[in-house]
Amino acid sequence: MPAEPVIERELTLARLFDAPRPLVFSLWTEARHIAAWWGPHGFDNPHCEADPRPGGKLLVHMRGPDGGIHPMGGVYDEVDPPARLVLTTYVDLPDGTRAVESRNTVTFVEIDQGRKTRVILHVKGTGFTEQAKFMLSGMEAGWATSLDKLGGLAASENRNTDAADQIAIRAILGDRTNAVFGKVADLAARHLAADATAFDLPAPLAGLTGGKPALAAWFAGWVGPVTWSMSELAVDIGGALASAHGTAHLTGIRTDGAEIDLEVRVTMAFQRRDGIWLITHQHLSIEPPLRL
Repeated sequence: MPAEPVIERELTLARLFDAPRPLVFSLWTEARHIAAWWGPHGFDNPHCEADPRPGGKLLVHMRGPDGGIHPMGGVYDEVDPPARLVLTTYVDLPDGTRAVESRNTVTFVEIDQGRKTRVILHVKGTGFTEQAKFMLSGMEAGWATSLDKLGGLAASENRNTDAADQIAIRAILGDRTNAVFGKVADLAARHLAADATAFDLPAPLAGLTGGKPALAAWFAGWVGPVTWSMSELAVDIGGALASAHGTAHLTGIRTDGAEIDLEVRVTMAFQRRDGIWLITHQHLSIEPPLRL
């Protein structure tokens, strides 16, 4: 049995998928599909088992960028195709101690006369060890990038003409999320065009765009990880131009002790140059205006 909780976190994320609801539902319940998108950006899943019925088990072996395997178990609590799915997922330590347990409720809503699907994910995560505090600090970013991988997979399985570009642009956004969480200036600047422009949040929050020195200086102003995750995201592609827009959640602690927790409106422009997508513009804003 798990010990007493040491931390709890709760979040709600939403995505609009350009694919019908039965297909999107299947991406959550068929092992071959789950293996293709589950886990944070940069992870893959060499082994996955899924038994999508009440009481059925889920097992995913997530492989990190360093090659380490991180087993995650789960149980399907409710399965109501193609409208609703509830599953409990958990991570146990090698000695059997329950580290983290999450109850995940997924709602699938038909949009545009059934041609598209809006997915609303609600997660309540509970940690039972000190290590779980760090694990849950990345829960929001991890789920956000997982859903973006799912968006690319949905476009591909639905045979959308822009599927390859959807996957490429969502991978760029995944790199940005990882770069902010890890405060890695090289990764944050990797996909910026040399002539990129930005209308960013006022200091001390500016810096999500700009060159590597500016990004490094911005990262230096934070203590510990910084979470940057898209709670809503839409990617539209037309030829060699694309846009992404939605709402992001920014949290972290500044070196001056200020605790930041902001909902940020995000609009980004991309251009495909020599076959490679680059960020050419970013506009961030908050409401109400930030008082400094």
